[in-house]
Amino acid sequence: GAVSGTVADFLADAPGAASFCQIKPAGFFPIGGVTVEEDVAQFPQSRLFSNERNNVVILRSDEPQSRKHEFLNAVLDLAESYHGAEALYTVNGIASMIPHTAPRRVFMVATDLTLRRELKRFIPAGLVWQGPPHTSLYLLWLAKNRRLPGVGLWIEVPFYLAGSEDFQAIKTGVSLLDRIFGWGHDLDDLEQRVAEQEQTLAQLRDEDPEIDSKIRILEQGETLERHEQQELVEAVQGALKGQRR
Repeated sequence: GAVSGTVADFLADAPGAASFCQIKPAGFFPIGGVTVEEDVAQFPQSRLFSNERNNVVILRSDEPQSRKHEFLNAVLDLAESYHGAEALYTVNGIASMIPHTAPRRVFMVATDLTLRRELKRFIPAGLVWQGPPHTSLYLLWLAKNRRLPGVGLWIEVPFYLAGSEDFQAIKTGVSLLDRIFGWGHDLDDLEQRVAEQEQTLAQLRDEDPEIDSKIRILEQGETLERHEQQELVEAVQGALKGQRR
């Protein structure tokens, strides 16, 4: 759902934010790591932004492919030396068997008991991670070793939006951070993008009864067969690509 990167983009582009440092990609990303999206070359980047108005440092970065331990420690060094970091927050999306019409739940992983208790009023649900270690969890562990409290926020994304931007999940992440820190960002642009995406999906449902039936099954709390999931993913991604043209 592009949650992590787009939330970081939103905060990095917010009034008062400015870039103050970048980590050179050499050694952390493959030499052939350039991708092309919509005929535009996308180079790996790792840049830190500071917003003194909100007292926050934001990392906008692709995920390193090698020497992760060195890379993540460099991020922590920069954040601590520049701004005297008091806590670390990571934001991620997690694919779920939910319809796009459902609210996006947020789950929390916290490395500090006091911080976990403080955030319970915003995020009541915890998360038990199963699977290979995620880079953001490794970053939280490194921060804990430095006695820097850390929180990982995991936002639900409908599985069929995992390959594109889920603007409802992105808005959920930004809104949650706004409530926690009292920032008061203008969310009008995100609200517009949410409305446009919902309109595209509503039109898809009107035009394709089979897709509408699959989403209704999810709305009833049931699951889809694997081939049905794939058909839904392909139809939704096709509709969203048409929207972006």
